[in-house]
This record gives sequence, C-alpha cells and structure tokens, in this order.
Amino acid sequence: MKLLLIITLFAGTKDSWFARDKVRHFAVSYVITRSLIHYRQKKEIAFGITFSLGLIKEIYDKKIKKSFFSYKDLVWDLAGIGLALI
Repeated sequence: MKLLLIITLFAGTKDSWFARDKVRHFAVSYVITRSLIHYRQKKEIAFGITFSLGLIKEIYDKKIKKSFFSYKDLVWDLAGIGLALI
C-alpha cells in the first residue's frame, strides 16, 4: 500500500531526481541549516525553519509561478538538512 502511494506521488512528474536544480536545493538547505546552527539555534529549530522555507518555495512555484509542486525538491531539501544536522 505504501509503495503504491509513493509511486502515485512520484510517477509522471516533469522533473528528474537528478535535475540541475536538485543540487541547489540540497546545497541551499545545507547552508541555511548549518548557518542557523552556527548562530546558536537548536537543531530542531534549524530543521523547522529550513524545511519551512523549502515548503514555501514549492508552494510559490505552484501558486505564483504556475509551475508545479515538486516533492522531489523537498526530498533533496531534506537530504541537505539531514547532512547539516550530522
């Protein structure tokens, strides 16, 4: 059941898992998270702020740019955040 849900979410989208913008999502999320931690934010707060910014960016893409909401971008955001939290 979970596999079917995942396939439904990611099948037929226009973007690749390894598109050029995915590196930017990873890098920006990493840098923002590390910067927040450096300036004495708790890791949980750094995670929340950075993930929220990524989510807002995807909503902006969908609603304002009339593009599409990319779950793959969010996965790359999470990867950058995850590396920064190690």
